Amino acid sequence: MKKIIDVIQLSASDLVGHLNCNHLTELDLNVASGTLQKPQVWDPLLEILRERGHRHEQEFVQHLSDQGLSSITIDGVDITDDAVAQTNDAMAQGADVIIQAALRYNRWSGRADILRRVERPSDLGTWSYEIIDTKLARETKAGSVLQLCLYADLLNQAQGIAPEFIYVVAPWSNFEPQQFRYADYAAYFRKAKSAIEKATLEDAPPAHYPEPKEHCDICRWRERCEAKRREDDHLCLVANISKNQTTELQENGITSASALASMPAPLPWKPQRGSAQSFEKIREQARIQIESRNAGELKFELLPVISETGLCVLPEPSEGDIFFDIESDAFVGEQGIEYLFGYTYRDADGNWNYTADWAFDRDEEKAIFERFIDFVVERRKTYPDLHIYHFAPYETAALKRLMGRYASRENEIDNFLRIELFVDLLAVVRNALRAGVESYSIKKLEPIYGFERQTELSAANLALKSLQAGLELGDIDSISDDDKATVQGYNRDDCASTAALQNWLEAQRQGLIDQSIEVPRPPLKDDQEQEELSERQLAILDLIERLTDDVPVDIEERAPEQQARWLLAVRRHIKWDIRAVCGLEALARLCD
Repeated sequence: MKKIIDVIQLSASDLVGHLNCNHLTELDLNVASGTLQKPQVWDPLLEILRERGHRHEQEFVQHLSDQGLSSITIDGVDITDDAVAQTNDAMAQGADVIIQAALRYNRWSGRADILRRVERPSDLGTWSYEIIDTKLARETKAGSVLQLCLYADLLNQAQGIAPEFIYVVAPWSNFEPQQFRYADYAAYFRKAKSAIEKATLEDAPPAHYPEPKEHCDICRWRERCEAKRREDDHLCLVANISKNQTTELQENGITSASALASMPAPLPWKPQRGSAQSFEKIREQARIQIESRNAGELKFELLPVISETGLCVLPEPSEGDIFFDIESDAFVGEQGIEYLFGYTYRDADGNWNYTADWAFDRDEEKAIFERFIDFVVERRKTYPDLHIYHFAPYETAALKRLMGRYASRENEIDNFLRIELFVDLLAVVRNALRAGVESYSIKKLEPIYGFERQTELSAANLALKSLQAGLELGDIDSISDDDKATVQGYNRDDCASTAALQNWLEAQRQGLIDQSIEVPRPPLKDDQEQEELSERQLAILDLIERLTDDVPVDIEERAPEQQARWLLAVRRHIKWDIRAVCGLEALARLCD
């Protein structure tokens, strides 16, 4: 957003920003008018995204070049008169591909990643252009389509005809564009465009509160808006409150956490969304947060004991217990990567040990997954009553995902899940106690059970971002030993904190028992060891091994024929009958 000769000029980012948050538009308008200073925010992750986006675009451009298409690149990043003129000239010449096309009309301007020539008549001649945008997201969001609609509208003014289709090229799609029919979205685009044009008029007064939104995570104004919400004691500061609850409370005159904490019971109105009980629960959460704030210390209170939930989920502690945490990066390759398996446990002498197993590629990821499962299997021979403790459901989801990805350790994972070997302490905490925290993350809860980290969180965050930059950009050599050591220390703290939390929860449980309150343990599950494989099953496993023997672990390195054999071989959930076995045998002979 810029102000040029008393006219606010708008871009695609302004359009999408207004769709995400009206308050963002107001702040940017004040910057353009000179009444507010734009915040200077440097976020390494955003820099990584920009670099990844640039590489993705260059790879697609190379893909077009390999098809024999010529291209013209419009240099620069601003939409200057010269850049617009170069773009118009390239279109008039009928270039196959125009890269970083500069488009402008009235108050609107933008840079389209790719204009590609199509043989559809326009004011240019027998040809015209359609827009292709390269995006990092695997799923195209509404904002991306809206941005492309703006470019299509600008292109319409330049060539005298609107493109019939707009396209998005996502990563890991073999550069096959996703197609969207412009006319299907044009009406909504015109409505959104009109809304921001009206909001940026001189006489349009600011009128929107900085309500928390998803966009806050990447917004340059997030610190300013968060400070405002804290100043106002906004309801969003109450842990686990929902948007619907916030809206209904505000409609009934309760606009702050303090007001919610003192809300009368029973409710003075009948809830339109949700139950009265849910509002009473969130009122109690606000109460203990306000009490903690006023006391200057973190307070908590145990909830009534309910069978099969809360403290009743805790199994009998074992000397063999394992405390487990995974570090991952969802933006590495097509599927993300679990790059560090960390787990803490006691040795035979009762001393704490910590294992950190690293993976920077698919082969290593498969190896650390299998090593951990094999470690658990072997340890259970000595400690059959052990459990694996973790905080939040990510770890179990990751193990199931890796089991499916590599078709490995299925029986072991299935058995672990069936006998409830995994214990999610977040689920225990949420149903066992109420704490004066704004979120029930393990780091926010640590003051309650007195855990102190050895690795500073600020240093850990920087190291995590630096390490993830190397992973996401494929520059493993750039990952320093210092960053690895810091991330490893952070992971070790997570494992140790999980162990400390489990120990503290056990103490709370014992305190209730000392008060003659019954807190039952969960019933033990039968641990049925896998029966010896039949001759037929062994034959199937042998065929599967032959089918997949030369198939790379990394799906991105597989040829189509290899991927087809992999999919056929790993469908272990199919009920194999004699015809399936015969079919596999025939295919295996071909592979041999």
